[in-house]
Amino acid sequence: MDITLNESWLNGKYACGEINTSLGTVEIFDDEGGFFAQGCHAWEIITEIHQIWINGDLTTEKAFLQWISTNM
Repeated sequence: MDITLNESWLNGKYACGEINTSLGTVEIFDDEGGFFAQGCHAWEIITEIHQIWINGDLTTEKAFLQWISTNM
């Protein structure tokens, strides 16, 4: 069985934020008011997180955290 690990596997709520691939949104929780993206900008972020996830030996949450630490 061939399983495609597409961006929908990132969908969910995490301690650091939320990725909603159905709505095309990314939200990051932090003490400074957080961050929210939707539409094309969110899909760019989701695609970047997806690449981190599939290229590394990471959980989806760790890939999200790595993106945050690199880009925020």
